[in-house]
Amino acid sequence: MPTSVTTTPVLIAGGGLVGLSAALFLQRLHVPFILVEKNTGVSPLPRARGIHLRTMELFRQAGVEDAVRDAAAGAWRQGAFGGARRGRTLVDAQPVIDIAAMQSKMAAIAPSPSCFTACPQTLIEPVLRRHVEARGGDVRFGHTLVSFTLTGDAAFAIVRGPDGAEIGIEAEWLIGADGGGSFVRRHLGIDTADTAAPQHFVNIFFHANLGRTVQGRTFSQCEVANATVRGLFLAMDNADKWSFHLEYDPVQGPLPDHALPGLVRAAIGLDDIGIDIQNHGTWNTGVRIATRYRSTRAFLCGDAAHVMPPWGGFNATTGIADAHNLAWKLAATLRGDADASLLDSYDSERRPLAVRNGRQALLRTDFDARFGIETDANRHVFADLLDTGDVLLRHRYRKDGDAPPDSVVQLRAQTGTRFPHAWIRRDGRQMSTLDLFGSGYVLLAGPDAPVASSGRASLNRANPAVLVAGRDFDFVEAATGWHASTALPDDGHVLVRPDGFVLHRSDEPPCE
Repeated sequence: MPTSVTTTPVLIAGGGLVGLSAALFLQRLHVPFILVEKNTGVSPLPRARGIHLRTMELFRQAGVEDAVRDAAAGAWRQGAFGGARRGRTLVDAQPVIDIAAMQSKMAAIAPSPSCFTACPQTLIEPVLRRHVEARGGDVRFGHTLVSFTLTGDAAFAIVRGPDGAEIGIEAEWLIGADGGGSFVRRHLGIDTADTAAPQHFVNIFFHANLGRTVQGRTFSQCEVANATVRGLFLAMDNADKWSFHLEYDPVQGPLPDHALPGLVRAAIGLDDIGIDIQNHGTWNTGVRIATRYRSTRAFLCGDAAHVMPPWGGFNATTGIADAHNLAWKLAATLRGDADASLLDSYDSERRPLAVRNGRQALLRTDFDARFGIETDANRHVFADLLDTGDVLLRHRYRKDGDAPPDSVVQLRAQTGTRFPHAWIRRDGRQMSTLDLFGSGYVLLAGPDAPVASSGRASLNRANPAVLVAGRDFDFVEAATGWHASTALPDDGHVLVRPDGFVLHRSDEPPCE
Protein backbone atom coordinates (compact mmCIF):
# COMPACT_ATOMS: atom_id res chain seq x y z
CA MET A 1 0.00 0.00 0.00
CA PRO A 2 1.28 3.50 -0.78
CA THR A 3 2.33 5.61 2.18
CA SER A 4 0.71 8.72 0.66
CA VAL A 5 -1.30 9.86 -2.34
CA THR A 6 -0.55 12.95 -4.44
CA THR A 7 -2.80 14.39 -7.13
CA THR A 8 -1.72 16.09 -10.34
CA PRO A 9 -3.30 16.94 -13.69
CA VAL A 10 -0.63 15.05 -15.65
CA LEU A 11 1.78 12.25 -14.75
CA ILE A 12 4.73 11.84 -17.12
CA ALA A 13 6.43 8.44 -17.01
CA GLY A 14 9.93 8.86 -18.42
CA GLY A 15 12.54 11.59 -18.04
CA GLY A 16 14.46 11.26 -21.29
CA LEU A 17 14.47 13.65 -24.21
CA VAL A 18 10.74 13.31 -24.95
CA GLY A 19 9.51 13.20 -21.36
CA LEU A 20 11.48 16.32 -20.44
CA SER A 21 10.26 18.07 -23.59
CA ALA A 22 6.67 17.22 -22.67
CA ALA A 23 7.29 18.76 -19.26
CA LEU A 24 8.61 21.98 -20.84
CA PHE A 25 5.65 22.24 -23.20
CA LEU A 26 3.16 21.70 -20.36
CA GLN A 27 4.94 24.27 -18.21
CA ARG A 28 4.60 26.90 -20.92
CA LEU A 29 0.84 26.31 -20.86
CA HIS A 30 0.76 26.45 -17.04
CA VAL A 31 -0.22 22.79 -16.64
CA PRO A 32 1.13 21.20 -13.42
CA PHE A 33 2.63 17.72 -13.69
CA ILE A 34 4.75 15.14 -11.95
CA LEU A 35 7.54 13.48 -13.93
CA VAL A 36 8.96 10.16 -12.73
CA GLU A 37 12.05 8.49 -14.16
CA LYS A 38 13.50 5.21 -12.90
CA ASN A 39 17.10 6.15 -13.69
CA THR A 40 18.99 8.63 -11.56
CA GLY A 41 20.61 10.42 -14.49
CA VAL A 42 21.21 10.54 -18.22
CA SER A 43 22.05 7.30 -20.04
CA PRO A 44 25.82 6.96 -20.53
CA LEU A 45 25.31 5.55 -24.03
CA PRO A 46 25.31 8.26 -26.71
CA ARG A 47 22.10 8.30 -28.72
CA ALA A 48 20.55 11.09 -30.83
CA ARG A 49 23.09 13.71 -31.91
CA GLY A 50 21.28 15.88 -34.45
CA ILE A 51 18.50 18.29 -33.43
CA HIS A 52 16.53 19.23 -36.53
CA LEU A 53 15.29 22.75 -37.09
CA ARG A 54 11.64 21.90 -36.33
CA THR A 55 12.70 20.65 -32.90
CA MET A 56 14.75 23.81 -32.43
CA GLU A 57 11.63 25.81 -33.33
CA LEU A 58 9.76 23.99 -30.57
CA PHE A 59 12.64 24.60 -28.15
CA ARG A 60 12.52 28.28 -29.20
CA GLN A 61 8.85 28.38 -28.22
CA ALA A 62 9.67 26.69 -24.91
CA GLY A 63 12.43 29.22 -24.18
CA VAL A 64 15.37 26.81 -24.26
CA GLU A 65 16.66 27.23 -27.81
CA ASP A 66 19.60 29.41 -26.76
CA ALA A 67 20.61 27.02 -23.99
CA VAL A 68 20.55 24.04 -26.37
CA ARG A 69 22.51 26.03 -28.94
CA ASP A 70 25.11 26.89 -26.29
CA ALA A 71 25.49 23.21 -25.43
CA ALA A 72 25.85 22.45 -29.13
CA ALA A 73 28.47 25.18 -29.54
CA GLY A 74 30.63 23.40 -27.01
CA ALA A 75 30.38 20.23 -29.06
CA TRP A 76 31.29 22.10 -32.24
CA ARG A 77 34.27 23.77 -30.58
CA GLN A 78 35.52 20.34 -29.59
CA GLY A 79 35.34 19.26 -33.22
CA ALA A 80 32.57 16.81 -32.44
CA PHE A 81 31.10 16.89 -35.91
CA GLY A 82 32.44 16.73 -39.42
CA GLY A 83 31.50 15.09 -42.66
CA ALA A 84 31.14 11.41 -43.52
CA ARG A 85 33.98 9.02 -44.33
CA ARG A 86 34.29 5.40 -45.47
CA GLY A 87 37.12 2.87 -45.63
CA ARG A 88 38.52 -0.49 -44.57
CA THR A 89 39.47 1.13 -41.28
CA LEU A 90 39.14 4.50 -39.62
CA VAL A 91 42.81 5.21 -40.37
CA ASP A 92 42.47 4.87 -44.15
CA ALA A 93 38.87 6.11 -44.52
CA GLN A 94 38.24 8.62 -47.30
CA PRO A 95 35.67 11.44 -47.36
CA VAL A 96 32.17 10.83 -48.73
CA ILE A 97 30.71 14.26 -47.98
CA ASP A 98 32.20 17.22 -46.11
CA ILE A 99 30.66 19.23 -43.30
CA ALA A 100 30.02 22.30 -45.49
CA ALA A 101 27.88 20.22 -47.84
CA MET A 102 26.00 18.69 -44.91
CA GLN A 103 25.29 22.10 -43.41
CA SER A 104 24.17 23.41 -46.80
CA LYS A 105 21.68 20.55 -47.14
CA MET A 106 20.26 21.27 -43.69
CA ALA A 107 20.02 25.02 -44.31
CA ALA A 108 18.06 24.44 -47.53
CA ILE A 109 15.24 22.50 -45.85
CA ALA A 110 12.91 25.50 -45.41
CA PRO A 111 12.91 29.09 -44.13
CA SER A 112 13.00 29.09 -40.34
CA PRO A 113 14.11 31.29 -37.46
CA SER A 114 16.01 28.26 -36.17
CA CYS A 115 18.61 25.92 -37.63
CA PHE A 116 19.80 22.35 -37.43
CA THR A 117 21.96 21.85 -34.36
CA ALA A 118 24.42 19.03 -33.89
CA CYS A 119 24.55 18.16 -30.20
CA PRO A 120 24.69 14.78 -28.43
CA GLN A 121 21.59 13.81 -26.49
CA THR A 122 23.82 13.32 -23.45
CA LEU A 123 24.36 17.11 -23.45
CA ILE A 124 20.79 18.13 -24.31
CA GLU A 125 18.93 16.16 -21.64
CA PRO A 126 20.71 17.85 -18.70
CA VAL A 127 19.89 21.26 -20.23
CA LEU A 128 16.20 20.40 -20.48
CA ARG A 129 16.13 18.97 -16.97
CA ARG A 130 17.75 22.08 -15.49
CA HIS A 131 15.17 24.33 -17.13
CA VAL A 132 12.22 22.18 -16.10
CA GLU A 133 13.42 22.13 -12.48
CA ALA A 134 14.34 25.84 -12.46
CA ARG A 135 10.78 26.64 -13.52
CA GLY A 136 9.36 24.71 -10.61
CA GLY A 137 8.62 21.41 -12.33
CA ASP A 138 8.05 18.37 -10.09
CA VAL A 139 10.78 16.08 -11.47
CA ARG A 140 11.54 12.85 -9.64
CA PHE A 141 14.49 10.88 -10.96
CA GLY A 142 15.18 7.55 -9.28
CA HIS A 143 11.43 6.91 -9.08
CA THR A 144 9.97 3.84 -10.78
CA LEU A 145 6.41 3.46 -12.04
CA VAL A 146 5.41 0.12 -10.51
CA SER A 147 1.78 -0.14 -11.63
CA PHE A 148 -1.22 1.92 -12.64
CA THR A 149 -4.93 1.58 -13.23
CA LEU A 150 -7.21 3.68 -15.41
CA THR A 151 -10.75 4.69 -14.54
CA GLY A 152 -13.21 6.96 -16.26
CA ASP A 153 -11.93 9.91 -14.25
CA ALA A 154 -8.25 9.34 -13.55
CA ALA A 155 -5.08 7.30 -13.77
CA PHE A 156 -3.93 5.96 -10.40
CA ALA A 157 -0.24 5.04 -10.27
CA ILE A 158 2.02 3.40 -7.71
CA VAL A 159 5.55 4.81 -7.78
CA ARG A 160 8.54 3.43 -5.87
CA GLY A 161 11.12 5.95 -4.68
CA PRO A 162 14.89 5.45 -4.31
CA ASP A 163 14.40 4.42 -0.66
CA GLY A 164 11.97 1.66 -1.65
CA ALA A 165 8.91 3.44 -0.26
CA GLU A 166 5.85 3.47 -2.49
CA ILE A 167 3.55 6.44 -3.03
CA GLY A 168 0.32 6.85 -4.95
CA ILE A 169 -0.14 9.45 -7.67
CA GLU A 170 -3.60 10.21 -9.00
CA ALA A 171 -3.50 12.04 -12.34
CA GLU A 172 -6.18 13.10 -14.76
CA TRP A 173 -3.93 12.05 -17.63
CA LEU A 174 -0.88 9.78 -18.01
CA ILE A 175 1.86 10.25 -20.61
CA GLY A 176 4.01 7.19 -21.29
CA ALA A 177 7.37 8.49 -22.51
CA ASP A 178 9.28 5.62 -20.96
CA GLY A 179 11.31 4.35 -23.89
CA GLY A 180 11.28 1.54 -26.41
CA GLY A 181 10.60 -1.12 -23.78
CA SER A 182 7.76 1.02 -22.38
CA PHE A 183 6.17 -0.38 -19.24
CA VAL A 184 3.18 1.88 -19.89
CA ARG A 185 2.62 0.44 -23.36
CA ARG A 186 2.97 -3.16 -22.18
CA HIS A 187 0.71 -2.58 -19.17
CA LEU A 188 -1.94 -1.13 -21.48
CA GLY A 189 -1.72 -4.20 -23.70
CA ILE A 190 -0.94 -2.14 -26.80
CA ASP A 191 0.70 -4.16 -29.57
CA THR A 192 3.29 -2.92 -32.05
CA ALA A 193 3.52 -3.25 -35.82
CA ASP A 194 7.09 -4.31 -36.52
CA THR A 195 9.32 -4.15 -39.59
CA ALA A 196 12.21 -6.61 -39.50
CA ALA A 197 15.64 -5.13 -38.80
CA PRO A 198 18.14 -5.31 -41.67
CA GLN A 199 21.04 -4.67 -39.27
CA HIS A 200 21.95 -5.50 -35.67
CA PHE A 201 24.62 -3.61 -33.74
CA VAL A 202 26.51 -3.47 -30.48
CA ASN A 203 26.88 0.20 -29.53
CA ILE A 204 30.30 0.45 -27.89
CA PHE A 205 31.00 3.74 -26.12
CA PHE A 206 34.76 3.96 -25.51
CA HIS A 207 37.65 6.28 -24.80
CA ALA A 208 40.74 6.22 -27.02
CA ASN A 209 43.27 8.94 -27.79
CA LEU A 210 42.67 9.34 -31.52
CA GLY A 211 42.89 13.12 -31.76
CA ARG A 212 46.11 13.07 -33.80
CA THR A 213 44.87 10.20 -35.93
CA VAL A 214 41.88 12.20 -37.17
CA GLN A 215 43.54 15.62 -37.14
CA GLY A 216 42.56 17.39 -40.37
CA ARG A 217 40.10 14.62 -41.23
CA THR A 218 37.44 14.79 -38.53
CA PHE A 219 34.04 13.28 -39.21
CA SER A 220 30.53 12.77 -37.93
CA GLN A 221 30.10 9.21 -39.23
CA CYS A 222 32.69 6.80 -40.58
CA GLU A 223 31.67 3.47 -42.10
CA VAL A 224 34.31 0.72 -41.96
CA ALA A 225 34.35 -2.79 -43.41
CA ASN A 226 37.17 -5.32 -43.56
CA ALA A 227 37.67 -9.07 -43.18
CA THR A 228 37.44 -8.86 -39.38
CA VAL A 229 34.83 -6.25 -38.60
CA ARG A 230 32.06 -4.14 -40.09
CA GLY A 231 30.45 -1.16 -38.42
CA LEU A 232 30.08 2.57 -37.99
CA PHE A 233 32.07 5.09 -35.94
CA LEU A 234 30.22 8.09 -34.54
CA ALA A 235 32.47 10.88 -33.30
CA MET A 236 31.62 12.28 -29.89
CA ASP A 237 34.42 14.86 -29.81
CA ASN A 238 36.90 13.74 -32.51
CA ALA A 239 39.48 13.45 -29.75
CA ASP A 240 39.09 10.72 -27.14
CA LYS A 241 35.35 9.97 -26.90
CA TRP A 242 33.90 7.64 -29.52
CA SER A 243 31.01 5.37 -30.27
CA PHE A 244 31.48 2.33 -32.48
CA HIS A 245 28.44 0.45 -33.72
CA LEU A 246 29.67 -3.08 -34.34
CA GLU A 247 27.46 -5.02 -36.75
CA TYR A 248 26.78 -8.64 -35.80
CA ASP A 249 24.81 -11.64 -37.04
CA PRO A 250 21.64 -11.97 -34.92
CA VAL A 251 21.62 -15.74 -35.48
CA GLN A 252 25.01 -16.04 -33.78
CA GLY A 253 24.36 -13.20 -31.36
CA PRO A 254 26.74 -10.44 -30.22
CA LEU A 255 30.32 -11.38 -29.49
CA PRO A 256 31.51 -11.74 -25.86
CA ASP A 257 32.59 -8.65 -23.96
CA HIS A 258 36.26 -9.65 -23.85
CA ALA A 259 36.42 -9.62 -27.67
CA LEU A 260 35.16 -6.05 -28.05
CA PRO A 261 38.45 -4.12 -27.53
CA GLY A 262 40.19 -6.18 -30.21
CA LEU A 263 37.35 -5.66 -32.66
CA VAL A 264 37.40 -1.91 -32.04
CA ARG A 265 41.16 -1.89 -32.75
CA ALA A 266 40.56 -3.81 -35.98
CA ALA A 267 38.01 -1.19 -36.99
CA ILE A 268 40.40 1.66 -36.15
CA GLY A 269 43.34 0.04 -37.93
CA LEU A 270 45.79 0.41 -35.02
CA ASP A 271 46.87 -2.67 -33.07
CA ASP A 272 48.53 -0.85 -30.18
CA ILE A 273 45.93 1.81 -29.36
CA GLY A 274 44.54 1.80 -25.83
CA ILE A 275 40.79 1.13 -25.68
CA ASP A 276 38.79 1.92 -22.55
CA ILE A 277 35.21 0.72 -23.00
CA GLN A 278 32.79 2.76 -20.90
CA ASN A 279 29.54 1.03 -21.76
CA HIS A 280 27.86 -1.01 -24.46
CA GLY A 281 24.43 -2.24 -25.49
CA THR A 282 22.70 -3.90 -28.42
CA TRP A 283 20.21 -2.33 -30.80
CA ASN A 284 18.85 -2.91 -34.29
CA THR A 285 17.57 -0.93 -37.25
CA GLY A 286 14.04 -2.31 -37.23
CA VAL A 287 10.93 -0.16 -37.06
CA ARG A 288 8.33 -0.65 -34.34
CA ILE A 289 5.16 1.44 -34.18
CA ALA A 290 2.46 1.11 -31.52
CA THR A 291 -0.87 0.11 -33.05
CA ARG A 292 -2.54 2.91 -31.11
CA TYR A 293 -1.27 5.89 -29.15
CA ARG A 294 -4.12 6.24 -26.68
CA SER A 295 -5.95 4.06 -24.18
CA THR A 296 -8.62 6.15 -22.41
CA ARG A 297 -6.58 8.38 -20.05
CA ALA A 298 -3.12 7.23 -21.11
CA PHE A 299 -1.03 8.30 -24.11
CA LEU A 300 2.23 7.09 -25.64
CA CYS A 301 5.00 9.48 -26.74
CA GLY A 302 8.44 9.08 -28.25
CA ASP A 303 10.11 5.66 -28.18
CA ALA A 304 7.16 4.25 -26.24
CA ALA A 305 5.08 4.93 -29.36
CA HIS A 306 7.65 4.38 -32.11
CA VAL A 307 11.20 3.16 -32.56
CA MET A 308 13.00 3.64 -35.85
CA PRO A 309 16.62 3.65 -37.03
CA PRO A 310 18.58 6.77 -36.03
CA TRP A 311 19.51 7.59 -39.63
CA GLY A 312 18.24 11.07 -40.42
CA GLY A 313 17.55 11.84 -36.76
CA PHE A 314 13.84 11.26 -37.33
CA ASN A 315 13.00 9.26 -34.21
CA ALA A 316 13.88 11.90 -31.61
CA THR A 317 12.43 14.69 -33.75
CA THR A 318 9.20 12.76 -34.24
CA GLY A 319 9.00 12.03 -30.51
CA ILE A 320 9.46 15.63 -29.41
CA ALA A 321 6.80 16.71 -31.92
CA ASP A 322 4.52 14.04 -30.40
CA ALA A 323 4.92 15.69 -27.01
CA HIS A 324 4.28 19.16 -28.43
CA ASN A 325 1.14 18.00 -30.23
CA LEU A 326 -0.20 16.32 -27.10
CA ALA A 327 0.68 19.06 -24.59
CA TRP A 328 -1.58 21.79 -25.98
CA LYS A 329 -4.44 19.35 -26.47
CA LEU A 330 -4.17 18.24 -22.84
CA ALA A 331 -4.04 21.87 -21.72
CA ALA A 332 -7.15 22.76 -23.73
CA THR A 333 -9.03 19.75 -22.35
CA LEU A 334 -7.99 20.42 -18.76
CA ARG A 335 -9.18 24.04 -19.05
CA GLY A 336 -12.51 22.96 -20.47
CA ASP A 337 -11.79 24.69 -23.78
CA ALA A 338 -12.12 21.49 -25.82
CA ASP A 339 -13.98 18.21 -25.63
CA ALA A 340 -12.47 14.72 -25.68
CA SER A 341 -12.49 14.51 -29.47
CA LEU A 342 -9.51 16.88 -29.58
CA LEU A 343 -7.41 14.31 -27.73
CA ASP A 344 -8.51 11.63 -30.20
CA SER A 345 -6.75 13.63 -32.91
CA TYR A 346 -3.39 12.99 -31.23
CA ASP A 347 -3.37 9.41 -32.54
CA SER A 348 -4.85 10.24 -35.93
CA GLU A 349 -2.29 13.00 -36.54
CA ARG A 350 0.87 11.58 -35.04
CA ARG A 351 0.73 7.85 -35.74
CA PRO A 352 0.54 8.10 -39.57
CA LEU A 353 3.57 10.40 -39.47
CA ALA A 354 5.54 7.91 -37.39
CA VAL A 355 4.74 5.16 -39.91
CA ARG A 356 5.98 7.34 -42.77
CA ASN A 357 9.03 8.62 -40.90
CA GLY A 358 9.98 5.08 -39.90
CA ARG A 359 9.88 4.06 -43.53
CA GLN A 360 12.09 7.00 -44.45
CA ALA A 361 14.59 6.18 -41.70
CA LEU A 362 14.72 2.58 -42.91
CA LEU A 363 15.53 3.71 -46.46
CA ARG A 364 18.50 5.60 -45.03
CA THR A 365 20.07 2.37 -43.83
CA ASP A 366 22.06 2.74 -47.04
CA PHE A 367 25.08 4.85 -46.07
CA ASP A 368 25.12 6.93 -49.27
CA ALA A 369 21.36 7.50 -49.29
CA ARG A 370 21.67 8.80 -45.73
CA PHE A 371 23.64 11.75 -47.08
CA GLY A 372 21.61 12.23 -50.26
CA ILE A 373 24.16 10.58 -52.54
CA GLU A 374 22.64 8.51 -55.35
CA THR A 375 24.61 5.53 -56.69
CA ASP A 376 23.90 2.60 -58.99
CA ALA A 377 23.53 0.40 -55.92
CA ASN A 378 20.94 2.55 -54.15
CA ARG A 379 19.02 4.03 -57.09
CA HIS A 380 15.96 1.93 -56.18
CA VAL A 381 15.98 3.57 -52.74
CA PHE A 382 15.81 7.08 -54.18
CA ALA A 383 12.51 6.34 -55.89
CA ASP A 384 10.85 6.39 -52.45
CA LEU A 385 13.22 8.72 -50.60
CA LEU A 386 11.74 12.01 -49.39
CA ASP A 387 13.98 14.91 -48.49
CA THR A 388 14.32 15.88 -44.85
CA GLY A 389 12.13 18.95 -45.28
CA ASP A 390 9.26 16.81 -46.55
CA VAL A 391 9.61 14.42 -43.64
CA LEU A 392 9.97 16.89 -40.79
CA LEU A 393 8.63 20.29 -41.82
CA ARG A 394 6.40 20.30 -44.88
CA HIS A 395 4.09 17.48 -43.83
CA ARG A 396 0.36 18.03 -43.78
CA TYR A 397 -2.06 16.66 -41.23
CA ARG A 398 -5.08 15.07 -42.88
CA LYS A 399 -8.60 15.33 -41.51
CA ASP A 400 -9.04 11.66 -42.35
CA GLY A 401 -6.63 10.00 -39.94
CA ASP A 402 -6.59 6.82 -42.03
CA ALA A 403 -5.17 8.65 -45.05
CA PRO A 404 -1.37 8.77 -45.29
CA PRO A 405 0.15 12.18 -44.57
CA ASP A 406 1.33 14.12 -47.56
CA SER A 407 3.71 17.03 -48.00
CA VAL A 408 3.54 20.37 -49.73
CA VAL A 409 6.20 21.75 -52.02
CA GLN A 410 6.13 25.15 -50.30
CA LEU A 411 4.58 26.21 -47.03
CA ARG A 412 1.89 28.81 -47.79
CA ALA A 413 -0.47 28.37 -44.86
CA GLN A 414 -2.24 25.36 -46.34
CA THR A 415 -4.73 23.74 -43.97
CA GLY A 416 -2.93 21.14 -41.88
CA THR A 417 0.57 22.58 -42.37
CA ARG A 418 2.91 24.54 -40.14
CA PHE A 419 2.42 28.27 -40.77
CA PRO A 420 5.41 29.57 -42.76
CA HIS A 421 8.17 31.52 -41.12
CA ALA A 422 8.62 35.16 -42.09
CA TRP A 423 10.36 37.96 -40.23
CA ILE A 424 7.94 40.54 -38.84
CA ARG A 425 8.04 43.60 -36.59
CA ARG A 426 5.72 43.80 -33.63
CA ASP A 427 5.84 46.24 -30.73
CA GLY A 428 9.12 47.62 -32.01
CA ARG A 429 11.05 44.36 -32.20
CA GLN A 430 11.81 41.86 -34.92
CA MET A 431 10.49 38.35 -34.50
CA SER A 432 9.29 35.36 -36.48
CA THR A 433 5.69 34.69 -37.41
CA LEU A 434 6.20 31.45 -35.48
CA ASP A 435 6.71 33.49 -32.31
CA LEU A 436 3.04 34.52 -32.50
CA PHE A 437 1.91 31.00 -31.64
CA GLY A 438 2.08 28.73 -28.62
CA SER A 439 -0.33 30.11 -26.02
CA GLY A 440 -3.63 29.67 -27.86
CA TYR A 441 -5.43 29.94 -31.17
CA VAL A 442 -4.48 32.92 -33.32
CA LEU A 443 -6.47 34.43 -36.19
CA LEU A 444 -4.02 36.12 -38.55
CA ALA A 445 -5.78 38.54 -40.86
CA GLY A 446 -4.79 40.47 -43.94
CA PRO A 447 -4.60 44.28 -43.80
CA ASP A 448 -8.11 44.73 -45.28
CA ALA A 449 -9.85 41.99 -43.31
CA PRO A 450 -13.06 43.19 -41.57
CA VAL A 451 -11.98 42.11 -38.09
CA ALA A 452 -11.03 43.85 -34.86
CA SER A 453 -7.71 43.18 -33.17
CA SER A 454 -7.63 41.19 -29.95
CA GLY A 455 -4.41 40.18 -28.28
CA ARG A 456 -5.93 37.78 -25.77
CA ALA A 457 -4.82 34.17 -26.39
CA SER A 458 -7.23 31.33 -25.73
CA LEU A 459 -7.15 27.55 -26.10
CA ASN A 460 -10.77 27.75 -27.21
CA ARG A 461 -10.76 28.01 -30.98
CA ALA A 462 -13.96 30.07 -30.88
CA ASN A 463 -12.07 32.87 -29.08
CA PRO A 464 -8.70 33.29 -30.78
CA ALA A 465 -6.35 36.20 -30.50
CA VAL A 466 -6.82 38.35 -33.61
CA LEU A 467 -3.74 39.94 -35.19
CA VAL A 468 -4.04 42.06 -38.32
CA ALA A 469 -1.13 42.53 -40.74
CA GLY A 470 -0.21 46.19 -41.11
CA ARG A 471 -1.91 47.04 -37.84
CA ASP A 472 -0.61 44.65 -35.18
CA PHE A 473 2.53 43.57 -37.01
CA ASP A 474 4.39 44.31 -40.24
CA PHE A 475 6.27 41.97 -42.53
CA VAL A 476 9.92 42.98 -42.77
CA GLU A 477 10.22 42.09 -46.46
CA ALA A 478 7.58 42.38 -49.16
CA ALA A 479 8.79 39.11 -50.66
CA THR A 480 7.57 37.32 -47.53
CA GLY A 481 4.49 39.46 -46.96
CA TRP A 482 0.86 38.52 -46.41
CA HIS A 483 0.12 37.19 -49.88
CA ALA A 484 3.48 35.42 -50.21
CA SER A 485 2.95 33.70 -46.86
CA THR A 486 -0.70 32.74 -47.24
CA ALA A 487 -1.70 32.95 -50.93
CA LEU A 488 -4.74 34.90 -49.70
CA PRO A 489 -6.07 38.35 -50.68
CA ASP A 490 -5.66 41.26 -48.29
CA ASP A 491 -9.12 40.69 -46.80
CA GLY A 492 -8.43 37.01 -46.04
CA HIS A 493 -7.59 35.33 -42.76
CA VAL A 494 -6.03 32.16 -41.36
CA LEU A 495 -6.88 30.43 -38.08
CA VAL A 496 -3.76 28.89 -36.54
CA ARG A 497 -3.69 26.30 -33.76
CA PRO A 498 -1.55 26.71 -30.63
CA ASP A 499 1.07 24.41 -32.17
CA GLY A 500 1.45 26.66 -35.22
CA PHE A 501 -0.50 24.44 -37.63
CA VAL A 502 -3.22 25.96 -39.78
CA LEU A 503 -6.74 24.88 -38.81
CA HIS A 504 -8.73 26.91 -41.34
CA ARG A 505 -8.43 29.45 -44.16
CA SER A 506 -10.98 32.01 -45.26
CA ASP A 507 -11.05 30.59 -48.81
CA GLU A 508 -12.32 27.23 -47.53
CA PRO A 509 -15.71 26.15 -46.12
CA PRO A 510 -16.07 26.74 -42.35
CA CYS A 511 -14.45 24.00 -40.26
CA GLU A 512 -16.63 21.85 -38.04
